[in-house]
Amino acid sequence: MILTDAVLNAYINANIMLIFAFALWKFIQYTNNKLKFQLPYIFQLRLLNGVFLAIALSPIAIAAIAASIQLGLLSPDFSMSVSDIAVAQYLNGSIEMKAVEFERMLGIRNTFMQDILSLNTPTGFTIAILFSIGFTAIFARSIINIFKLRSVLRASYAWRQFGNLKIRLSDTTFIPFSTRSLNTRYVVIPSGMLAENEDLKMALGHELQHIRQGDVEWAFILEALRPFFFWNPVFYFWKRQVQQLRELACDQQLVLKKHFDIQAYCECLLKVCKNSIRKEDSYSIALPAVPFVQVENTPLGLSAAASLKHRIIAMVEPATTPISRKAFACLLLPAMALVILMSLAIQKPGDWSQDRLMLSTIVNLERMESRATAVQPSQEPF
Repeated sequence: MILTDAVLNAYINANIMLIFAFALWKFIQYTNNKLKFQLPYIFQLRLLNGVFLAIALSPIAIAAIAASIQLGLLSPDFSMSVSDIAVAQYLNGSIEMKAVEFERMLGIRNTFMQDILSLNTPTGFTIAILFSIGFTAIFARSIINIFKLRSVLRASYAWRQFGNLKIRLSDTTFIPFSTRSLNTRYVVIPSGMLAENEDLKMALGHELQHIRQGDVEWAFILEALRPFFFWNPVFYFWKRQVQQLRELACDQQLVLKKHFDIQAYCECLLKVCKNSIRKEDSYSIALPAVPFVQVENTPLGLSAAASLKHRIIAMVEPATTPISRKAFACLLLPAMALVILMSLAIQKPGDWSQDRLMLSTIVNLERMESRATAVQPSQEPF
């Protein structure tokens, strides 16, 4: 039961952190737009990934503080929990409300967790059942997608190989894409592109840039997380931002190359879209993979047409502010630090700190006073 409680508590924290990290990312975007400071898309992508990577690093910070307390480097009463800070402020008189109501407000999360774990209430039981059904359905779909992806790779045939990178040709897909296995990276090219030398070079350059950016690995991470956060709209907003920025970043990096023909590249994008739409049996690339173009609309995501339009405009009318790696680090590290601090702030507080004991005493006194007030009228003589 203790382990289950810890897992559920960590899961709730992860969802809170996901929402906070995305809100922080949108705030950074809003501030940059107001200041007319347009980061290169590759840096925007790294900033977005870094902010969410901080969520994964937050348990290390939590463990470090716990170890510091055990080693005596920090006081046993040290806490960054918002709940503990609120209790301290209440005892100092900064929050005016009855102690019973304040304690009940602080215990909402524990009550919610107990309802789910014990399945004692209709709400808790319904949430547990719906989550189990949703998780199972999304997980099964992910497994099916992986098998579909493997079938495409097996049906393709080898064309080039450079170390652990294999370039393969396929007759069953009409969109170039990149993916990977445990030890091997793959770029799959429609066999029809062999007749179009310029298009072939552009598609290869695009997919190889995805591999250099680590986009394939992030595609796998997104697919692995989807069954756990399928109900959280913020997850899909985050996924949309990653997908949009990785394409814009990839295009922008290619455009920066000398003698790169932007018009021919845009025509190649349009041609791939047309070829895919015209095919009656057009194969939908199964995730996790990074396609050359998006040809399907996704829930809570950017439409395929809007995505393609945005990419072409970004290439034709580039507008970025140069920034050094050191300057970028000065933006990334504070953002990651804020996420980690937030993870410390939402940790479950200790049950028997000095402030908690004092609050519990005040609550008991209020309850005793309330009972005495209720009994007092019946004790008056007739």
